Amino acid sequence: MDYKLKSLVLEQLAFQSTQVLMQEQRDCSDYLLRGETKSGVYLVTPSLRSRSFRVFCDMELNGGGWTILQRRQDGSVSFNRTWAEYRSGFGELNGGEFWLGNNMIHLLTWSKDMLLRVELEDFDGEMEYAEYSQFRVASERMRYRLTVGGYSGTAGDALRFSKTYDHGNRAFTTPDRDHDRYPSGNCGAYYSSGWWFDACMAANLNGRYYVGKYKGVRDGIFWGTWHKISTENYPTNERQSFKSVRMMIRPRSFKP
Repeated sequence: MDYKLKSLVLEQLAFQSTQVLMQEQRDCSDYLLRGETKSGVYLVTPSLRSRSFRVFCDMELNGGGWTILQRRQDGSVSFNRTWAEYRSGFGELNGGEFWLGNNMIHLLTWSKDMLLRVELEDFDGEMEYAEYSQFRVASERMRYRLTVGGYSGTAGDALRFSKTYDHGNRAFTTPDRDHDRYPSGNCGAYYSSGWWFDACMAANLNGRYYVGKYKGVRDGIFWGTWHKISTENYPTNERQSFKSVRMMIRPRSFKP
């Protein structure tokens, strides 16, 4: 095969591969654009080099097309898990509590510019949200390092709280893998969860699930800019907890 013919064949194969990828649903927004309007479990393929996997899609909130990364709602699933479990994901996608898995979150956020939305509800029925126009999770080789920025919303910017407590550009830590900046121990072991800990945190959405307020170590689901946090220690020393939390992403370019 001469050089020109070989080049034409390669170009044709590349075109066909692109067409195949265009036909694949890379995230929940692609299903919505193809007419799927029912929330539920769908199969996505983020890139030509990635395998397909199941995700839960919210097709109703703010125009739909959201890929859910995490759901907390009743404490039925423990988030005190190992590095391997956070890597592959755990819990029940269809209606239950879950963590999608760091490998899958990496694949979803590396091929497209994604917007992150965090939704929180406390036990008084108050609901707030935080959105970040930049959200990306690196590969396992890079310890699933978090890139996040461009806050807007009502819940406050807990992920980029201050220079001292900044979850941006932090590696993921679990009770059995210490990658945080706390010199005297493992934030994941102390707070019983996996998260992008700094030294240690201004947010931890994977903390223990408490029904109502609790006392002691602040190891529950935590969002440090929640409007009630500043008074939680007085006069009872009871800590704020959350009834439900969701983390979800959608392409930044998506227009409902």
